[in-house]
Amino acid sequence: MMKRLRIILTSFSILLMASLACNLDKIISDSEPGELETSVAATLDAFSATLTQEAPLPTGTPPTPIEIPTGTQHPTVTPEPTSTFTPPPEGLSLNCDGTYQRVRLVDGGASGKTLFVDHWTGAAWEEVWRVEGGDPMNQQIEDTAGPYLFGDCQYMVIVPIRFSGSGAILELKIYAWNGSEMVEGYAHDGVHGDWQKLGDMITFEESIYLYDEPNCCPCNRQYLEHSWDGTDFVQTGSLISPTYEGDPPDYCQP
Repeated sequence: MMKRLRIILTSFSILLMASLACNLDKIISDSEPGELETSVAATLDAFSATLTQEAPLPTGTPPTPIEIPTGTQHPTVTPEPTSTFTPPPEGLSLNCDGTYQRVRLVDGGASGKTLFVDHWTGAAWEEVWRVEGGDPMNQQIEDTAGPYLFGDCQYMVIVPIRFSGSGAILELKIYAWNGSEMVEGYAHDGVHGDWQKLGDMITFEESIYLYDEPNCCPCNRQYLEHSWDGTDFVQTGSLISPTYEGDPPDYCQP
């Protein structure tokens, strides 16, 4: 296109030069002395103005831009949201309801042991319940205290407290979380007491005195069984077994 434009301009210049030559001949032949200089100057100015005029640009349909391929398009896949919630440290959902609690047994030395239950607020632990063992010279929370599973998904807090003395009485209590506080669901105590958890059943063993026998030497031991039915602890068995073999000693007879 630029080559064609240069050809047009060159042809146009040649025609103007030829026209100028003819005009100069006519001016020279027709002009009087003194008028020749003025006529030639006017003709050159007109020629210069013609050359400096901007040639019109060619018209037509503009070229179509070239499309550069950007690659194969793939559908956008949005990932499934994942849970960002992380259970708090030491957290345990006592009722498996999405809330979290924490059970702690703290040894206070001379002031005794204390069992705490804390509730997770979403930002921090908040104490909601405690049991104090008291003076360890008189009574003490045993190390077996803590949460135990009952049923498919319910944790209860078992608190055994041993009282000192010749009787060595054991007090056993079981508490459940109701969503805002701990409520007592089981309680029993006995001399020389001991306990076991077998599945959803609590077995409590204790000494019983039927014949005014000495405290050191009970003639019988009693076994009580209580099972958790999802709502309450229901007694499901009992047994009294002698502590001796063969004939009973004199103090074990009526």
